[in-house]
Amino acid sequence: MKKKDIEKELSEKLEANYISFMKEWLKLEPLQLIEKAEEIAATKLVYEELKDGGYDVEHLEYLLRFKNPLEVVRDKWMEENGSEMVHDEDMGHVLWSIADKQNYELAAGVEPDQNKDHPVTVRAFIEKHPGTVIDMMTPGGYVYLIPEKAQLLFFGQGVKGHPGSPEYAMEIPAEELLDQEVLESNFVDGAGHLLSDYKHEMEQEPSPLEEGVRMC
Repeated sequence: MKKKDIEKELSEKLEANYISFMKEWLKLEPLQLIEKAEEIAATKLVYEELKDGGYDVEHLEYLLRFKNPLEVVRDKWMEENGSEMVHDEDMGHVLWSIADKQNYELAAGVEPDQNKDHPVTVRAFIEKHPGTVIDMMTPGGYVYLIPEKAQLLFFGQGVKGHPGSPEYAMEIPAEELLDQEVLESNFVDGAGHLLSDYKHEMEQEPSPLEEGVRMC
């Protein structure tokens, strides 16, 4: 599907989502509207920003997988930015980081796809944001990466992680860090703040020999 067609289809879907939200808001009492003020403002802000397209086609195409892409982006935007004004870099990060969102209803006829609905890795985050300072909490401790140091990971140079005190820093191999999943990410003053963990692989099925072993 061409980018223009994807943008048109997404724009129509976002408009339908927005109209549905407006119908819900019209049913609310004044106090309920006050309580939802930030959510309503964020919904309108994200809708106005997304409806005309202009972002990476793969991100827009991914949003079409959801029944309510406006809700998906709105929730992620509020998680990272509240109801502040949209900046292209921030919205680009929001669209990039929307993955593994199976808590949202997929569109009719769309099945979960392991090739699309998967966690983002540290490797992918650095590749997407090559000039960003990154402050991470990893299983191996706190890691602080200036852009140049982050790029050295791709050449096999490990980094130091510490549990809160640099005195107890330990080496984290480059591949180990790059392959970790990003559980949470947000930007503060231009720096990326990540929470990462090891990949959670599916448990292997026990072998017939293991199944036959019983403890006495």
